[in-house]
Amino acid sequence: MARINWTTTIGATSFTSITQSLTFNFGRQSYFDTPAGTSCTLTVRNNTGQAAAINEGDQIVIGNQYSAYSMYFYVVEVTYQDEIAANADTATITGIDALGMLSLFYVNDDPIIGTNNAIRQAIKLANEVYPFVPPYPPPVEVDGRATVSDAFDPTTIGQRVVDLLLTENSTYYYDGATIEFRTSAAPSSSLVSFTQNAAVGVVYDGLTRKYPNANFPNVVNLTSTVAGTTQAVATGNYERNYNRQVLFNTVAQQQAQTNYYANVLSVESLYMDIRFNDSAQNPIPITSVLDQLPSISGKTVSVNYTPPGGSSTTTTFVVEGGNVNALPGRTEFNLYLSPTIVYDLFTLNSSTFGVLNTNRLGW
Repeated sequence: MARINWTTTIGATSFTSITQSLTFNFGRQSYFDTPAGTSCTLTVRNNTGQAAAINEGDQIVIGNQYSAYSMYFYVVEVTYQDEIAANADTATITGIDALGMLSLFYVNDDPIIGTNNAIRQAIKLANEVYPFVPPYPPPVEVDGRATVSDAFDPTTIGQRVVDLLLTENSTYYYDGATIEFRTSAAPSSSLVSFTQNAAVGVVYDGLTRKYPNANFPNVVNLTSTVAGTTQAVATGNYERNYNRQVLFNTVAQQQAQTNYYANVLSVESLYMDIRFNDSAQNPIPITSVLDQLPSISGKTVSVNYTPPGGSSTTTTFVVEGGNVNALPGRTEFNLYLSPTIVYDLFTLNSSTFGVLNTNRLGW
């Protein structure tokens, strides 16, 4: 049994013993959504004012006994539920990761050199965050805290990070040591296997299979500041638009990618949501999942399932995102999965879309 014991620390104070629930979301629910960083929500007892000293910008550290890595957030909101019943008062703390904040704000163009600490790299980028209302805390360099400067330039490195996060086939990975931006989000090997056999993988307790058909976009519009907007239309029953900002600087390249997306969206491919929990799990595969949670979005997973009236099938998917809900005695997971075909563009080992010295991309 791989029952997960979560730990939560805010600032220098442990909140593990008074945390009633913990939820965090990462990635996105669908390939058609824009990643927005990772967020967390904690509800803690506050019957004696235990959460009274929490401030906006305080660091939240979440860990467990299996994972080699901790997840870092900083506080963006605290709400207090003051109840009439005795000792029923609680506080709800909302946090977001530093890289997620970079997708929301502009950052001044300062070089980031001389450190291998991923969190500190992200915060150094965020040191010039433009102050929204209410303003962030005074400048104190603490991992997970954004500090404020009056310097502001919407065309500098912060906007380039925003553009990158908004561009299809672009995401960031954080493995506890490094930050990496990639243009292909599907590694060649599977991260972990989901199965009904605890000896060989993570046991899932439910899955949802989705064939999009006319329910997903079939009119593709890609726009860049240099090439303008290109459009391609796939066969479908209803016109549903798929609009994305891209970084191409020639119309031919951008039109080639637009056509590619339209062709991919017209294929009846399987999407899946998969649900599992920490009950009766083998600690080895569940540890693999927990180690990869900070960077699991964009990785591949293998799912073995038997559809009603069918036979055993194994399919590889790309993880778009997911959510984790931890309650006393039980942790529930949901992952949102896309077919690998939507990530085949710009993959150098692809026999179709990664062949060099060809004009498949309009080059």
